[in-house]
Amino acid sequence: MTIVTLHQNLVKAAFAALLVLLPARLMAADAALADKLSDGDKQCLGCHGFDGLKKELPGAKVLSLHVQGDGFAKSVHGAIGCASCHADVDLKTHSQKPKTIASSREYSVAMTKVCSGCHAEALKQNETSVHATLLASGNPSAPICTDCHGSHAVTPKTAYDTCVGCHLAAMDAHQKWLPNAGLHLEVVSCAACHAPAAQRMVDLRLYDGAAKKWVTEKEGKPEFEKMARAADTDGDGLDAMELRKLIGQMNRDEAAQPKNLRGRIELRTGGEAHQLSGKSKAIKDCAICHRQGAEPFQNVAISIFSADGKPVRYKAQKEVLGSVLSVDSLREFYAVGGTRNVLLDILLVLAVLGGLAVPIGHQVLKIIVKGELERAARQDKAAKRQDQP
Repeated sequence: MTIVTLHQNLVKAAFAALLVLLPARLMAADAALADKLSDGDKQCLGCHGFDGLKKELPGAKVLSLHVQGDGFAKSVHGAIGCASCHADVDLKTHSQKPKTIASSREYSVAMTKVCSGCHAEALKQNETSVHATLLASGNPSAPICTDCHGSHAVTPKTAYDTCVGCHLAAMDAHQKWLPNAGLHLEVVSCAACHAPAAQRMVDLRLYDGAAKKWVTEKEGKPEFEKMARAADTDGDGLDAMELRKLIGQMNRDEAAQPKNLRGRIELRTGGEAHQLSGKSKAIKDCAICHRQGAEPFQNVAISIFSADGKPVRYKAQKEVLGSVLSVDSLREFYAVGGTRNVLLDILLVLAVLGGLAVPIGHQVLKIIVKGELERAARQDKAAKRQDQP
C-alpha cells in the first residue's frame, strides 16, 4: 500500500466518521432543530455546520462553506432539504472530488440557474429588470437572487427591508422631491412605484399598536383564514360589516390592547416585485394613487403574517375603504383623493359650514343690529320733533 493510498483511506475514514458522529452531536446540541432536518441534511451539517469551514480560492480569496443549521432549519427552504439545490453532490465522493471554483461571485451567479428550477416565473419576470440588465452587462455589483433573498437562511422579507440593504440613501433621495417621503416609504412598497408594469393593491394588515409590530399567527395554530371564511358568509369577499365582525373576533381578548388595520400599497403578487425598472421609469405621478377610482384601491385584501413570516391574505370588497363601518378599524389609513369615506366627507362639509357660519353669522348679526339701531335713532329723532312746540 502506497503512502498516497494510505492517505486517501484515512481521509475517507475520517469523513465517514464525521458523517456518523457529527449528526449525533448536532442532535444533542439542539433536539428541536434535529426534528426539522432530514437524516441527509444532518449529514451535510455534520461538516458544514462548523463555523470555520471554508474553501481557498485563487488570488488568496476564501469562500465560506459554513451553513448555520438553525437558520437553515427555520428557512423556507428547510423543508425541501440540501439535496434539492445541491443535487450534483454525491456524499460518497464529495470529499475526494472538490469543485473548481474561480471566485465566490462566479459560483453565486452559476447557482441562480438552480433557483429557476422552482422559481421559473420569478426568473422570467426578472429577465427585463434593471438588476438583470446590470448583470448581463457584466456589472460585478449587479444583485442576483442570493443578494436579495439570502442563500441558506432564506426567510420572507418586506420589500423595503430588502431594498435598503443596498439602497442605503433611499430616504435622502426621496426627500428631495417627494412630499411626506417618510410616510410614503412606510406605507408604499418600493416595487409599487419601481415596478410600473406590475399590478398594485391595498393590503390591510393587522397591527398591534401596543407592541408596535405586525400581528403574527401562533406556530401550529393558524386561525386567520378560517375566521375570515367564517365571517365572509357569501364567499364574495369581506364587506364592511363582515370586516367589522372579523376585527371584533381578532380582538376578543378584552385584556389585550385592541388591534387594528394598517393599509399598505403592495403588489398583488410577490413575483411581480422582480419587474423592477430603472429609476427614470419609476412612477412619479401622484394621481396614480391620489385620485378617485385609482387602480390600487380596486383590489383590497386583509392580511396577517403566518408563523414563518409569509403574508396570509383574504379578499375584501373595495367598498370597505370608504364605509362608515370601517372608520374605527381603518383609523390609520386614508389616502387623499384615493379613498373616499362618506362619514369623513360629511364631517368635512359640516366643519367647513361651521367655520363659515361664525364669520357670516357675525356679519349678518352686525348688519341687523346696525339697522335696528339706526331705525331706533330715526324714531327717537322723529319723536323729539313732535314734542317741540
